[in-house]
Amino acid sequence: MQIFYNFESKTLIGSIVSTRGSFGVDLFFILSGLVMYLVAKNTGTTATSFFVKRVTRVIPAYWFYTSILIVLLFLYPEELWLTSFNGETLIKSYFLVPSQNPSGIGIFPVLTVGWTLILEMVFYTILAISIGLSKKHSILICSFIVVFLSLSFPEGNIYSTVLGGSQICQFLFGFAIGFYFKSDGFQKINRLFSSYMQALVLLSVCLILLSGVLGFGLVQKTIAASCIVLSCLVLDSKISYSSWIAKFLIKSGDYSYSIYLSHVLVLGFLLHLAGNDFNIFQEVGILLTLTVIIHYVSSFSYKYIENGSFSRFLKRIFIHNNTVKNMKVNVVNKW
Repeated sequence: MQIFYNFESKTLIGSIVSTRGSFGVDLFFILSGLVMYLVAKNTGTTATSFFVKRVTRVIPAYWFYTSILIVLLFLYPEELWLTSFNGETLIKSYFLVPSQNPSGIGIFPVLTVGWTLILEMVFYTILAISIGLSKKHSILICSFIVVFLSLSFPEGNIYSTVLGGSQICQFLFGFAIGFYFKSDGFQKINRLFSSYMQALVLLSVCLILLSGVLGFGLVQKTIAASCIVLSCLVLDSKISYSSWIAKFLIKSGDYSYSIYLSHVLVLGFLLHLAGNDFNIFQEVGILLTLTVIIHYVSSFSYKYIENGSFSRFLKRIFIHNNTVKNMKVNVVNKW
């Protein structure tokens, strides 16, 4: 979806996805909210372990691809005219601090897809603080802070697009789905209606919303993405995870973060070599080539960057020390 969106393909499927490809971000935010709900509810989760795991998941690959882009900007400035940087914005980009991109495109880091990571890290930070304040009520505290900021944060400054925007509330829809999934209501509905019937209704609603007949704003995209996530949960018990298709999709899910970060660079490099004027057959060939290259690049990135020595080092230092500290506190409390 994201590859087609940035490629702006002229094929029928490509045309549909290129106009709806940004929907992948909405889906990602809601899915992330669901996963964070489940993580926060895990009894072994502490504020420190939660935040360190999120940082070590996000930062290594993001820094890697940002550094590659900086090198490419020196080599191919004309092909990569959409983004630029100076000393200040470069530092802010590395540390995911909102800043105006010198190219004039708006508030984007050097690696422009990183704008979603800024929102993601803000949400992670709020949830980590909430877990630190009260593990039991962390979801409620986080939800309150997010809603409060989105409604009351002053407009007109560079941080209002993140802290005062409505899109950060999409994570809370993931919270709501997680709450429903873990509630008795989910089981009761499953007993009343078949999984396939529920999924059919949810996906029908999703298709209507994605068609644009009711508009295609944040509300429509949020509800549509929620329907997709819910339908996957409903059908979970019907899926055979031993099949090769399931295994391939699971692997693709593992690689998805690296796919997201790398696809713009691979696409830019490929178009630099091949140009941007093809017939429909050449276009399909380019897209297939692009997909294969990105798959292998993201596979390497997932194994050696996302789960490389830097990530393991941070986890070992911060999470191990925090675990030892908690063990000592528990021993003291027992005595």
